[in-house]
Amino acid sequence: MSKIFEYTNDVSLNRSARIRRSISNSGYARQERGSPTFYSMEVNLPLLTKAKYDEVEAELLGLEDGIDFKTTSIPSIINLTFANGSITAQTGLTITVVNANTSGVDVQLANVNLSSNVKAGDFIQFSSSTKVYQIKADATATAGNLLTFKLMTGAINPIISGNTFTYGNAVQFKMLLNGRPPVTIVPGPGFNYYQYGSFNFQEIL
Repeated sequence: MSKIFEYTNDVSLNRSARIRRSISNSGYARQERGSPTFYSMEVNLPLLTKAKYDEVEAELLGLEDGIDFKTTSIPSIINLTFANGSITAQTGLTITVVNANTSGVDVQLANVNLSSNVKAGDFIQFSSSTKVYQIKADATATAGNLLTFKLMTGAINPIISGNTFTYGNAVQFKMLLNGRPPVTIVPGPGFNYYQYGSFNFQEIL
């Protein structure tokens, strides 16, 4: 794991999408989503010792042209719950992904235990892409051991049979670090601490 994410004790996770606006000939205004939802993170570090500062600096100095891509989960020290439901397999079977519809919004999982359910806002990821999605509405397993739910945004790549999925806190965000924050030296009793400004990351594909 990136040392930045390993040492953080404060993460703000946000999502955004471009909005497309238009006005009809009769003067009616309309707006619609112009892109999928993407996530951004503001990551803050506590005061660092010299040893930890050196580790973070080594990571930053290793950036090529100041650009780096991080694939990371949220550290467990950050109390963010990415799943309030539970998806378990039917006894003796493996959960499989059923093809999503053409817009990639409706997804179906087969061979789930009938107790399986998902909640609005839960995070999920499919092997067809690095994109992390959120579930739009609560859903529960139905007869036939199927779990059908909607995503908040259409699929970036087709979600098809044969894909695997990751649910909840195990999802991995692929992020771009937007520049290097300033660092301040804070005098301590006999040694110095180091305080970085905020690190800003943007989800990329």
